[in-house]
Amino acid sequence: MIFSTQKTTEQALSGSPNHGEEPSLNCVFLTGKGRSGTTWLGQILNTDEHCNYKYEPFLPSKSTPYSHWRQELQDGQPEPLHQRFESIVRQCFHEVDMPPFSPKSFRTQNPQILHLLYGLGSRAGFLKGLYQWYGRPGLNANTPVLIKDVNFPNELLPHLCEAIHPYLIAMIRNPFANIASYQKGVELGLFQQRQAKDIENLKHSLEIGGNESLWQYRDCLEQMSDTQRATIRWRLQVEGLVDFAQAYTPGLVVVYEDLCNDPRTKAREIFEFLGWEWGTSTQDFIAASVSGQPQTTGKSSKDYFGVYRDPKESMSKWKTQLTPEQTADIVSIFNDSPLKGLWSDLPT
Repeated sequence: MIFSTQKTTEQALSGSPNHGEEPSLNCVFLTGKGRSGTTWLGQILNTDEHCNYKYEPFLPSKSTPYSHWRQELQDGQPEPLHQRFESIVRQCFHEVDMPPFSPKSFRTQNPQILHLLYGLGSRAGFLKGLYQWYGRPGLNANTPVLIKDVNFPNELLPHLCEAIHPYLIAMIRNPFANIASYQKGVELGLFQQRQAKDIENLKHSLEIGGNESLWQYRDCLEQMSDTQRATIRWRLQVEGLVDFAQAYTPGLVVVYEDLCNDPRTKAREIFEFLGWEWGTSTQDFIAASVSGQPQTTGKSSKDYFGVYRDPKESMSKWKTQLTPEQTADIVSIFNDSPLKGLWSDLPT
């Protein structure tokens, strides 16, 4: 299922203020709760030869100008923010701009040298500057910039969209699968759970957002299970994201399970929404990614974050990962969610 509010590429470009001599860039912002399929969809979109992919630039841990720019969103003015963002996007950062694995129309650099310098920067931090100098992309108004960022705060979305006027893609996954996948990451040691801090943050989130059906949980979070609290967190983040994306133009809500059921058709619909041409490189990548053959072996963390997997298996794995108690805990919080109707096969 895909919900969208659209405008043409011409409208998108003309709707953004044009500062300086260079034309404004055509941006796409792909976001969603972590473990919702954004990495897979981001890689699908990145097969477009004109797409300049920015991988999770706003994560505070990356300490790039993007994360500093995000800190200014709440109180900054749209036009200065727009100017600064376009300057940042035209640069190259080792933590954000991965070397392309398919030909790119805006890339004049030697691809072997790009990969070599990126690898050297990964091994020795002081060499990152070489990659960032050599890898600076040559962007123009016809070069779509895809920004993929997970767990972007809902309260900052209006400010971001006012500043950079992107096409917005909101990726969502049912809470049973999302929570099961996250808990698997905790089991693998990839995520840390800090119960006291998590409860404090969740209580604050309930105080500043959420609907009346969620406010009832503010004073009983300590007595709830980790799974129940995770479901409240899912509802706060996902319901708010969907509300915003459905009201925003041009906005698109993509259900992960629908992409899994028919990757080619759904991906093609997303390309049409963006006004991008559908090509053989995209078809080939989808065929490879759904084969169920991982590209790495023996590295559980890479397999966990990988995109090469059988989507039908990924879509239903939660049914064997969750205990009956965990399933019941999710049902107890999710049952009155306005998004419940998006999935027809969930427990009640």
